[in-house]
Amino acid sequence: MFEVTIIIAVVLAITEFIKRLSFIPVKYLPAASVVLGLLAGIFYVDVATMQEKIMFGLMIGLAAAGLFDQSKIITKK
Repeated sequence: MFEVTIIIAVVLAITEFIKRLSFIPVKYLPAASVVLGLLAGIFYVDVATMQEKIMFGLMIGLAAAGLFDQSKIITKK
């Protein structure tokens, strides 16, 4: 499951890249993290069923969105 942590970091990095390009408004970045996580779960996580891939994708996206929100809190101080 080490690869899942790497995928979370990649999703977080892509979200930060989208933020710096001002591609979408900042308030939609957590949703973008979830969508990117779902895509990563479907295409990159190696499990048996599609339901498991979607569940892993949701976990990846929500973890990346949570990390993104925590980094915003730290930088505001």
